[in-house]
Amino acid sequence: MNLKPETPLVAKLQIKRLEDECENLRLWRWRLTIAIELILITVLGACVVNFYAIR
Repeated sequence: MNLKPETPLVAKLQIKRLEDECENLRLWRWRLTIAIELILITVLGACVVNFYAIR
């Protein structure tokens, strides 16, 4: 965050809060992506096991 020294403290705090919120959203996106991938891998594994159980 490169701001001029005369930038008001309130504006700096708001920008910092927005940056933290954005970082938090990125973290949650990664968590959801990993969780969905694990669910898909589990479903695929169940399908394979079911396929071989039927054969």
